[in-house]
Amino acid sequence: MEQREALLKVLKDYAVPDPKIVGKLPKGGITLDFVGHADITRILIEVDPLWSWSPVAWDETTGMPKVHVANGVATMWGTLTVCGKTLLGVATCQANKPDLYKELASDFLRNAAMRFGISLSLWSKAEWEDLGAAPTPSAPARKVVAKTQTVVATPISKEQLDKFLSACAAANLDHDAVADHAGINLREPLTSEHMGVLRKSFNFLKLKGESQ
Repeated sequence: MEQREALLKVLKDYAVPDPKIVGKLPKGGITLDFVGHADITRILIEVDPLWSWSPVAWDETTGMPKVHVANGVATMWGTLTVCGKTLLGVATCQANKPDLYKELASDFLRNAAMRFGISLSLWSKAEWEDLGAAPTPSAPARKVVAKTQTVVATPISKEQLDKFLSACAAANLDHDAVADHAGINLREPLTSEHMGVLRKSFNFLKLKGESQ
């Protein structure tokens, strides 16, 4: 019960970030709100001084976290432990970044911390539903979610869905299994946000298959 209460307090206290730590990130012709990894780290320490994270796999040759590169995008999966609970998270960035591992570590912390509720209001409505939660009723949270829906959640085309199905077939992956891993029903209308989640599950399952 203590662990549950501690985790619920994280959601209550940190789902909507202090506006002072929210930055602006130009991306694809739009501006997205985000909280940097330094502030995420500070929040994690406030929540649990003993928090820790680890990649799910290590490169046996270099001893560095294992990174999967495909189509110019680097992906690293890892686990974040807060208040004794461990959750899976993922990081992605362009593979040609000069500080690749720093970029991936920063992206991982933001993504994995979100799974615990930290700065959750800055993520899309689709990902709120993926966690089985609802945004807090404060005005800043509603404003940010509505903005994200308008900009990001655009319907996908049949061609995009066909590309996903073809990629699964080429990688010897069951597309339904990928969708189940992502928590998405392929028989319902899909948006670009759904495809982003599917892509992360696809990369994870493909990497897992290659490592076996």
